[in-house]
Amino acid sequence: MTKTPSKRSRSTESIIAIVWSIATLIFFNFFRDYIAIYHDGMRELLITAEFGKWLWIHNPLLIFTVIGHSISLAFDRYILRESILVFLTLLGVASTAVLLSLFPFDFSIIANANIEKWVDLGLRIALILTIVAFSIGALVSINKLIRNFTSGTKDY
Repeated sequence: MTKTPSKRSRSTESIIAIVWSIATLIFFNFFRDYIAIYHDGMRELLITAEFGKWLWIHNPLLIFTVIGHSISLAFDRYILRESILVFLTLLGVASTAVLLSLFPFDFSIIANANIEKWVDLGLRIALILTIVAFSIGALVSINKLIRNFTSGTKDY
């Protein structure tokens, strides 16, 4: 049997997720113009207007993350916590898929066309791998949750 995380580590994970989500929510909504390349005293944005269209799904994900982890901190119950984490992971898949479909990034401001091409390709591959990893994680968590629920056991 695998070692299960302690209450302290689960609490730490939730606190980090809450802080990160709040910081990301603030940054993406109020300081996204700083996602840019700075040179010769000029700022050229790396994101396009399409970025705002992505926030319609990403902002609720961040808000649900704060709420979900707050609930997990208040009520440390296996089924509740794991269900919340599965839900958040599935929202993460949706958010990343929307980001990939919109792809609100403009790397044409990179001086070297070869580097521009590789950065664009690298980011697309990273987003695809993120979707795959989140999806596999969600499937494993759902399987584990169902297995533990039906057998009457729990990890912690």
